[in-house]
Amino acid sequence: MSKEAGFRNHSGAPSPGASIADTAATRMVAGVLAGLLLTAVALPARRLGPAKNVRDSFPFSHYPMFSGRRASHYWVTHLLGEQADGSVAPLHYSYLGTGGLNAVRRQVRRRVLAGDGQLLAERAAALVGSRDRVADRGVMRVQIVRGRYLVDPFMTSRDRSEFTSRLDVRGAAEVPGR
Repeated sequence: MSKEAGFRNHSGAPSPGASIADTAATRMVAGVLAGLLLTAVALPARRLGPAKNVRDSFPFSHYPMFSGRRASHYWVTHLLGEQADGSVAPLHYSYLGTGGLNAVRRQVRRRVLAGDGQLLAERAAALVGSRDRVADRGVMRVQIVRGRYLVDPFMTSRDRSEFTSRLDVRGAAEVPGR
């Protein structure tokens, strides 16, 4: 098919890419189809009202991470490093295991609840002593704690003493060689 035999655009020039003639009827069909598609996408919005059991559905997903009600506090199992002057600061999660932060925290939480807190603290203390991380050179003692943290003060970046409501030490060990 030559360019001259093909469809022509609104200015009369050949339109090699067109497959349907541009007429009033095809424009109406395109408009109706566009309206139906927009309606199909917007219909789930009617369920966004005050209903208590809103289900996750395309395109208006309700991921609990963003829309769920948060508890006033969270329990987190993690490491604290104690300096020679008595100050404490969180240690990097890689002293507890390999993988991502959330995966390591889930595994550690299970092990600590099963009673392995002291074993994990001893292992982490050995790793702190063997690694040469500048931030952890002054750490003399490692504690594995289960902390209860208040969400609102934490989210507003207040002082640690304001959002830490409880710390349960589940294991402690001296860093070898320090």
